[in-house]
Amino acid sequence: MTTYSFLPKPLIQIFLGSVFLCCTSIVTADEIKAFTAQSFDEIKASFEGREFLLGLWSVDCPPCMVEMEFMAEVLTLNPDISYVLVSTDSIDQKDYATEFLEDVGLGNKESWMFADSFVERLRFSIDPNWYGELPRSYFFDVNHARQSHSGIVSEELLQDWFSRLLNFR
Repeated sequence: MTTYSFLPKPLIQIFLGSVFLCCTSIVTADEIKAFTAQSFDEIKASFEGREFLLGLWSVDCPPCMVEMEFMAEVLTLNPDISYVLVSTDSIDQKDYATEFLEDVGLGNKESWMFADSFVERLRFSIDPNWYGELPRSYFFDVNHARQSHSGIVSEELLQDWFSRLLNFR
């Protein structure tokens, strides 16, 4: 039985087992995927009919580090939450990014890195209203309706996302 330790008990009982199980292997630098203008559609297609979280970050973003440490704790307690990471750094920095992900405890998550020097095109492919502020998170329901958030994700935001998913069903 899956439990979501940051959710109130009634929500835990209703929401059990409805989120896709995340992979458990460690991501290596060779496994970090190149994020192009078509990658966002590929990510969404891989989660067709399932909810997921998308986290955008950078190796030189202090608030991103705070959020990633928080998310690593949340995912340790709730390993069934699907969480995809996209680094806005150049894919040339993938060795450094991989080391960081492993150190913070997110080395087992699907990871991508920007692979186009025209970063505005990549940002636009994700969200035309996103101008590069980090950290940036997207909460997707099963139909991939999304809620965006700039800044560090909080427990309250995660609870709100799960509550909306439950009301949607």
